[in-house]
Amino acid sequence: MKRLLWLLGVAVLIASGFLWLRSQQGARPGPAIVTVTRGTVVRKATAVGRIEVPYEVPVNSLTGGILTKLYVELGEKVTVGQPLAEVRPVLTQQTLLQAEREVEQARISEQAAREYVDRDHPAAYLTRFFLGKNSLERMYQTAELTREQAEEHLELLRSGEANAGDRQLDYLVRAPVNGHVLDVRFREGSPIVPSSLYGTGSEFLVLADLDHLVFRGTVDEIDAGRLKNGMQARITVGSLRDTAVTGELVEIALKSTLRDNATVFRVLMAVETPPGVRLRSGYSAVAEIEVDRRDDVLVLPERVVAFRDGQAFVRVPAGNGQISEKPVATGLSDGLT
Repeated sequence: MKRLLWLLGVAVLIASGFLWLRSQQGARPGPAIVTVTRGTVVRKATAVGRIEVPYEVPVNSLTGGILTKLYVELGEKVTVGQPLAEVRPVLTQQTLLQAEREVEQARISEQAAREYVDRDHPAAYLTRFFLGKNSLERMYQTAELTREQAEEHLELLRSGEANAGDRQLDYLVRAPVNGHVLDVRFREGSPIVPSSLYGTGSEFLVLADLDHLVFRGTVDEIDAGRLKNGMQARITVGSLRDTAVTGELVEIALKSTLRDNATVFRVLMAVETPPGVRLRSGYSAVAEIEVDRRDDVLVLPERVVAFRDGQAFVRVPAGNGQISEKPVATGLSDGLT
């Protein structure tokens, strides 16, 4: 009797499982139906790059020596001609003594020229007879100018500045362009190598225009042919994702570059910095450029469109649970719709 009850229980379990499986199969949903809607399709080209300054101007000194004074700080805005630093030559006792002797020698030469011109010297008569009186005056003026130059040089060595007529002589290095101090590479007390025809010397400051930043990046060769100067872009800065930054395409490279085994083209965009936002040179960024757009068109997900033999097809309900395939004409795609 127990054996019969056990077999009956097993049979009931098997029958229950079979009925449950049948019910689950019958409850399976049919193919998902996607509704065609009207909307906007935008094709974008993506450029990956960085926010940078349009140019960098290294600052060096024509005078070698020691950086004795730095008048600007990192990030400070400067104008053309503004003093940036003072670089004085290394003043030794030998250099100072030589400058003093040059002054003394120049004074002696000037005095000799004055006596030659003013006194009744036989050679002066001959010079005045053959070359004229003006030649004697020029001789004295040359000696006088040499003496003044020697005195100015000595004063410049001693105090760091001197007056040469209506001009001020000094060891100041001035800003060659308008901009901001982007980098300070040397501090006060550092030795400075002067620039010359054989080298740039020590570049102790770097100036750049932080008011007109640019985006430099690359786009894939597939998108390069669709780009034109003047196109607008939305730039996402890596560290400022919640800030909307816009740009305008101003340059597209004519020659490709191979990067990571992919052919890309360099692009340059002018960046419009939003008010109150401080962009820094070197920020990584991604720019999206709108290359084509369709408004108020029929929109379908690209996943429901099948392509065969150059023709696009979609599957539509045909009634009675049947599905038929119909050809359709496709237009712009953004990769998803």
